[in-house]
Amino acid sequence: MLGYTTISGVQQFLNRTFPEVSGTEFNNYISAAETQINQLLGYNSQTTLSGLLSENIVREKARGKIDNFGNLVIDVTKPPIHFDAFGNPMVTLIEFNFGGIRIPLQLTDGSTNTLNTLLEVAESRRKLYYPSLYFYPAISTVTPTAKTNLYRLQDVSFWVDISYTGGYDVIPADIALACNYLIGDMLVHRDNPSFLTAIRQGSYSVSYGNKETQNIVKSLISPYMRVTW
Repeated sequence: MLGYTTISGVQQFLNRTFPEVSGTEFNNYISAAETQINQLLGYNSQTTLSGLLSENIVREKARGKIDNFGNLVIDVTKPPIHFDAFGNPMVTLIEFNFGGIRIPLQLTDGSTNTLNTLLEVAESRRKLYYPSLYFYPAISTVTPTAKTNLYRLQDVSFWVDISYTGGYDVIPADIALACNYLIGDMLVHRDNPSFLTAIRQGSYSVSYGNKETQNIVKSLISPYMRVTW
């Protein structure tokens, strides 16, 4: 389990205890809900084993892109969370990868202890921008001294190796709430083992189903969805 929620958190959310549910069963429900949320967000065992949680990512291979302004845009798997004194995400490596050719980029502006000041984070912290300003050869006061205008790479397919710290140190409250909704549905189905969709007795009727829950969950986690090009 990743800790998106806890047994006590679920019980408080549903305002009841479940003495008939063992701790092992409860943990299985939590694990299943976490897995479902990760899949909806685009995380799987091939991309990360920690879901939304923070981890040090070494040489993630991301598709690079040069936007209409000549900026290098990197679509990372996890939103960076650790920032330097200038508010820029802590990135330790950016390297162009053209097959067997690797070209590292400068991650300092040349001043003392100002690493990563060339990086800008945007679009819900899912894309990193390396501004075109630092590639213009006419600006002599900006490092690296050997600069290249990247406009020529706009139509070229290339990869970027990037190392950074991504994910969240603390699970956001809306993610925990989404997890509680999913687990609540699982617990309710214990009382409805036949998966009945409706019961009617005279003028009294009750409808079952998790369509509403699924819509709520998707709404809660939508800010954390990965948007790729």
